[in-house]
Amino acid sequence: AELLRLEDGTHCEEASSLAEHKLKDVREKMADLARMEAVLSELVCACHARRGNVSCPLIASLQGGASLAGSAMP
Repeated sequence: AELLRLEDGTHCEEASSLAEHKLKDVREKMADLARMEAVLSELVCACHARRGNVSCPLIASLQGGASLAGSAMP
């Protein structure tokens, strides 16, 4: 919406700046999602590797018991 108000063609530099800022935000979100994906992937693998009377690594991470999830998962 911000870019559309600059449509008269005289605000190319401002439009470029807005687009660059948005691109930076998108890249940061993608990096966050990639970290979350890696953590979840490790937890799923750990879950499949465990059998018997052991605690579930996914549930443990939600309870704050797994160090994997502490930095990347909200």
